[in-house]
Amino acid sequence: MLTLYHAEPVANSMKVLLCLKEKGLEFESRYVDLFKFEQHSSRFIAINPNGQVPALVHDGRVVTESTVINEYLEDLFPEVPLRPADPWERAQMRIWGKHIDEYYNPAVSMLGWHTMVRKIAQSIEKDEFEKLLARIPLKEQRDKWATIAGDSFTPEQLAESERKISVSLQKMETALQNQPWLAGHTYSLADVNIYSLVSSGPRLTPQLQNDGETPRVLDWLARMNARPAVQAALAMPNKAPEKLRAFG
Repeated sequence: MLTLYHAEPVANSMKVLLCLKEKGLEFESRYVDLFKFEQHSSRFIAINPNGQVPALVHDGRVVTESTVINEYLEDLFPEVPLRPADPWERAQMRIWGKHIDEYYNPAVSMLGWHTMVRKIAQSIEKDEFEKLLARIPLKEQRDKWATIAGDSFTPEQLAESERKISVSLQKMETALQNQPWLAGHTYSLADVNIYSLVSSGPRLTPQLQNDGETPRVLDWLARMNARPAVQAALAMPNKAPEKLRAFG
């Protein structure tokens, strides 16, 4: 039995939802409302002490971290493979995985928090916000919430995030020059894991992701959006305010 605790079909939740849909796996969906801070409730902390989604429960055992969850699902259910059979392409998939988690995602996350999540933090009354802040188990997350509730990130930090996003998009452009998918000729977890970041780009950083700068990326995105699994994942519950739905 698979149970997935997740938020909207964006960011890290989307990574796992898409993997499940691509593999055609049955799972119990447990929606966690991030805008009500349910991820920091004692009930959810009992599942993931870090207070972050997604979290997968399989036969009573919990797996966290979206990239690891997708690898776990691939190990368990290889019938619809999302890892290339070719060793070189499989290595490329894993190199992309490191780039996504360590470089691209933090940059997109910073801009998303600054431009969209900040509106939530600043709309909460100060005393109530302090109570919510105290419930967050990870210091890094507490610091991030405190930062966006105040002056937010510095112009230098935001500019560096934009630079990293540009580097990532150009890396994609180069990879897609002679092959249809990021790791090679096989659709893989590299494509699954990066989708939510790229799909937020036309709204979050249109100056970096457009027909002139990233034509191959936009072609890849159009092909991704046409996949039935992507459409099925996007049809999952989305209770986020409309103006926040671009956050990836």
